[in-house]
Amino acid sequence: MRNMLLTIMLLISTGIFLLFWLSPPEVFLEKPVSTKEELPKADSYMLDIKKQDYGKTGAKIHSLEASEARHFRRGNRLELDRPNLITFNLNTTPQPWHMKADKGTILKGGKKAVFKGNVYAWQNIGNKNKNELRTDRLVVFPDKHTAETESLVTITTPRGKTTGVGMQADLKNEQFKLLSKVKGVHRAL
Repeated sequence: MRNMLLTIMLLISTGIFLLFWLSPPEVFLEKPVSTKEELPKADSYMLDIKKQDYGKTGAKIHSLEASEARHFRRGNRLELDRPNLITFNLNTTPQPWHMKADKGTILKGGKKAVFKGNVYAWQNIGNKNKNELRTDRLVVFPDKHTAETESLVTITTPRGKTTGVGMQADLKNEQFKLLSKVKGVHRAL
């Protein structure tokens, strides 16, 4: 009886030893519990970027600067910190549109740009005057020279100030269509 009990204890000890010996170490390590969703890792990372795009005739059509940029191959997107986009419209007016924001995302190989947080767009029109646009989120299509938003937008010109919710803008022809809750003040010259 005593030998039988000793044999059983030896077999149990050997089984426990083999269990620990043959198990991978990850089984015994405690996995940290994350309370926030993990962000995807960027494929490339850049600081203080400056990018120029030129048209078929060699004329500058876009200029982009940002303090930081992260490129993600998946989704072909470029995320920017403090972006500054200048889009030149050579056909009609020589004055370009400037756009700044806290954050930006360039999508579809530069065909679409989304600016978020304190978006400020302006165009100098001479005599220290400018057309200005302010909103929280602005979607720009640089090749088409159009912009749109569903947020509250304020447009200020030398002749007045207009606010509204939602906007479609043709920057090339300087036509702005506010979609709802429009209020404005016009100054006579």
